[in-house]
Amino acid sequence: MDGIAVFGIGSTHFRYTVGTPAGEFLTEIAVEPTRPQILAMQIVQAVQKLQQNTSATIVAVAVSCTGLVDTSNGIIREMDTKYGTEIHDIDLRSVIRSECDLPLFLANDCSASALGEWYFGADDAYDCVAHVTFGTGIGAGVVERGRLLRGESGQAAEVGLFPVAPTSGLSSFGVPGAWEAICSGGGIPHYVAHRLQTDDRETTLRDGPHSEAVHLFEAANDGDTVAKEYLDQIAQYNAAGIGTLCNAYNPGLITIGGGVALNNQQTILDGIRTYLDDYLYVERPDIQITELGDDIGLYGALAHGSPEREVV
Repeated sequence: MDGIAVFGIGSTHFRYTVGTPAGEFLTEIAVEPTRPQILAMQIVQAVQKLQQNTSATIVAVAVSCTGLVDTSNGIIREMDTKYGTEIHDIDLRSVIRSECDLPLFLANDCSASALGEWYFGADDAYDCVAHVTFGTGIGAGVVERGRLLRGESGQAAEVGLFPVAPTSGLSSFGVPGAWEAICSGGGIPHYVAHRLQTDDRETTLRDGPHSEAVHLFEAANDGDTVAKEYLDQIAQYNAAGIGTLCNAYNPGLITIGGGVALNNQQTILDGIRTYLDDYLYVERPDIQITELGDDIGLYGALAHGSPEREVV
């Protein structure tokens, strides 16, 4: 049996297994800390482990990775680390070809996740499916009739840079009011700190360190009225971002994933659904949490690396 070594790589976690084009995983999913400084060799070592742990013949390596990727040349042009630094020009294809003698299929994690959703998650009733990831940043991919929308230089659907709040005083990659500057796992703490500078109301958000998004959700769940108000504003920004995506691409289904969404499913979904019509021109799509969970990046890599898939 032939198998594909598939990898879902984020700034923090490095996940891998062997998959088949039918969507079956042949080994337990392994999870390690991502080591961006030696990422190519980390993949090589993982492939060698997989070759020892499965009877399948590994015929390719497929990688779904955060950051700006050069799909054609198999190079990660820019990758953020969990420490806030950037690594540039990681040549995966040359190293994997040299060390493993295997072809490489490389895709951005959000784009790959949309392809994974299309082939392994979404209902067949839809012609156009979008997947939005609420993680450290916000990203998306759009697939229409099995074709992944890439754009002129492979950077289509950078939805995290939609300027949902241009006068907010927050930005991402130089874009004022970028969606991810406020509503992502990395953005929420900055948004809270920014709001608290001019908010003199009593709130538990001032008590102790609140450097992670989870603290805002916890405070709101505990009844903190200021935290609830901030979450309500974030819900409106999320609706503006989703509405802009809908108006641009007209998907029939939007699935949502990433740590922020998967850990706060009802809060995120209810907020978007409450305010979406305020920002929507096209027909309202179905919106749901992805059923592929944390594994969607692996499914995306598998879809991207399966030879019979049509990836344009």
